[in-house]
Amino acid sequence: MNPSLVNISESNQYALITSNMYRPSIGGIENSLYHLAQEYKALGYKVIIVTSDINNLNTDLPDYEIENGVEVYRYRACSGQGVLGFIKQVRNAFNLYKKLLNKYKPSVVVCRYHFNLVLLKLAGCNNIAYLIPGVVKNETQASMAQGLSGFSKLRAKLSFSFHVKLQNLALKQANKLFVFSQNMLSQVSELTNRQDIKVTKPGVSLSRFYPLSRTEKLIARKSLGHDTERHVFLCIGRHVKAKGFETAIRAIVDANNSNLELWLLGDGPLTDYFESLIIKLKCQKQVKLIGRQQCPEQYYKVADTFVMSSIYEPLGQTILEALATGLPIVAAPSTSNVVTASNEIIDTEHNFFSHEHSVHAFSHEFKKASQLSDDEYKKISEFNRKQAEIRFSWAALANDLIAETSNSTFKVESR
Repeated sequence: MNPSLVNISESNQYALITSNMYRPSIGGIENSLYHLAQEYKALGYKVIIVTSDINNLNTDLPDYEIENGVEVYRYRACSGQGVLGFIKQVRNAFNLYKKLLNKYKPSVVVCRYHFNLVLLKLAGCNNIAYLIPGVVKNETQASMAQGLSGFSKLRAKLSFSFHVKLQNLALKQANKLFVFSQNMLSQVSELTNRQDIKVTKPGVSLSRFYPLSRTEKLIARKSLGHDTERHVFLCIGRHVKAKGFETAIRAIVDANNSNLELWLLGDGPLTDYFESLIIKLKCQKQVKLIGRQQCPEQYYKVADTFVMSSIYEPLGQTILEALATGLPIVAAPSTSNVVTASNEIIDTEHNFFSHEHSVHAFSHEFKKASQLSDDEYKKISEFNRKQAEIRFSWAALANDLIAETSNSTFKVESR
């Protein structure tokens, strides 16, 4: 839809966007909340974001603030307080939703997390667009087996079962369901008989993510403290099993080429393991653990090739950011063991698909990507950037959600 088709300037209509986490945490969901909020603001809506105080910086966050013209409300999650803390979180979230729904009566409500959706519905919201980030059953299974034992393993299994059931409830209660790929449509269709699931596309910030020339890359690397002329492969995400980063690490070693480097941005439960693995493989000079970064776009711009090594990724905001930055992409095709949307986003002619998700297969594609001539690299870079410009727009997504939910009249049910 053309963004100009929807504009309610000078109105008092509100858009409520919600999930369990938001900035300063870094991630695809947090990113989508921010950009959707800015698009709705540009369309004339007054925008409120509702989230918890959970964040991966482990810092205290205010209950209320205004960020770039958007009101941000946070409920206390009472993390680390066990069952009692969870009960408090439910109460805090419900009370906040109830208060804001009665006060603002938002005409657009977009939810990105099942826990929040169930509480929104309980608080009386009757026009919820559920923009599904992933299927808990598949996503959690891909990352569960990480050395847990005893009580920790039992707690993880109970949490897993609870969130699977909660998401199933959210799928029933949402007024509209949206997914970002055919892959996700297939996964969600296994959980519900609903026929109103719509495939839409996320956006990517073209002003944040854009290509640099080779000379500009080398200068920018120095400014980041990385003075190298090697071919840099980039992985970005949480250090969990589902991201497949161990395969990427082993593949860079298997390539047996001292002119290649692998940079991993992010952190998580497997960070210590990766540090030990890098020492064991004696690849400290080739594999760099960069850590979590507030401005990841700086690292996309200085990298040469992006690596999508995930074994579970419903869409992958990082792959869109790589496209926008004009990076060639190495990925594995979707199989019964690799559930991603890479085939839907990137083409085989201008990127590098391994024949399987394995160390040797990725290593082979690493070698091919690093041997591109300047002209070949420029062709791929320009093509990928153009794909990002044409196919992925936050404005189009914002309008898509409005169009599909415009027939839903806001109603706060008395409870």
